[in-house]
Amino acid sequence: MYKIEDLTMPPSNSQDLDLLNLEGDVFLPVAENDFNISSYLAGDVSSEETLDVAIVDMKYSPQIQFTPLSPRGPPERKIVSEKAAFEIEIDGSLTQKKKFLYSHLLNRIYVEMECNFSLNFNWDVNKVPQRAMYIRATVVFADAEQAEKRVERCLQHAHVTSNTKTTDAVIVNNVLRSAREMGDPNVFYCGNPQETDCWYSVVVQLNGPGGHAYNFVCKNSCSSGINRRAIDIIFTLEDSIGTVYGRQSVGARVCSCPRRDKNTQEQEFRASGGKRALPRKQPPAPAKKIKLEAVPNQDLTVVTIPKMDIVGPRAAITSLKVAHNMMDQMRATNRSHQQPVDDLDRCITNIKNIIDKLEAEYNTNIL
Repeated sequence: MYKIEDLTMPPSNSQDLDLLNLEGDVFLPVAENDFNISSYLAGDVSSEETLDVAIVDMKYSPQIQFTPLSPRGPPERKIVSEKAAFEIEIDGSLTQKKKFLYSHLLNRIYVEMECNFSLNFNWDVNKVPQRAMYIRATVVFADAEQAEKRVERCLQHAHVTSNTKTTDAVIVNNVLRSAREMGDPNVFYCGNPQETDCWYSVVVQLNGPGGHAYNFVCKNSCSSGINRRAIDIIFTLEDSIGTVYGRQSVGARVCSCPRRDKNTQEQEFRASGGKRALPRKQPPAPAKKIKLEAVPNQDLTVVTIPKMDIVGPRAAITSLKVAHNMMDQMRATNRSHQQPVDDLDRCITNIKNIIDKLEAEYNTNIL
């Protein structure tokens, strides 16, 4: 067995060297001086002579592509820092005084929608199995009573015409985005819009401790999305098979006036006699209970809408879904007050059938 630089080729076959364009430790078969390389490369190996054949350099072998997991059920919230000394830092010098602020007192980010905010992730590289690790960011509701509900983007922002960068429903319905360009090979969006127990998350590959920027594409005040509920971002440090080596949590408020909201909430926290909340290790205070009022009888009148024309299948389907969601809420309220829901059940079923038919006919799926 010989390397290419060790071969001595006779003049009669020297033209065959033009066929070679090999690099590195690539080995060729060698027999007698009249061995024809062009015949071998063309697949003609009818000679009965025994040849020594080596293996081509393994650097040309295809690599296994990383595919992140999409965890099921509510994300674990317990802080884990001891396993790999995983910590999150927010550099105050990088905050934008009007659009992005951080409260050390509340361990909370205050940021405008679509404004990038950066975080630094640190861990002990000697306590993890590989250099390339993954940071998973999952947005959750902070209140314990809302913990079972998945955070999703509101209908308005999920269907605006600015969603031209992607039509992937997993990305469109996630309230959190990586600040990197869409399609970056080291950024992965997880979740399943059709399965409500599959939480949305953003997974980013980092080749060692470092920083990454994110942005929100929905506000806390969006009525059909976060709907004024407090949210946290859970960051987990994972390896390529999803093993968790660290977990930290940071609160977030996406609003139009970060400085005003930050000052207001810090004042309320101090007035309540609260203590410094960094990092947050105490369970969050339970959400305030809201009494559900029974739906007035006149709101339960079945109305027959005359035949009408609507321009655009998306507009028609979205309008029907708004009516569907409102009736669904009315049904839940009536059930809690032990009131009849027969008409609501019938109308909800009918409108759902119409929506399914339109989506199939126009090949449009409005989430």
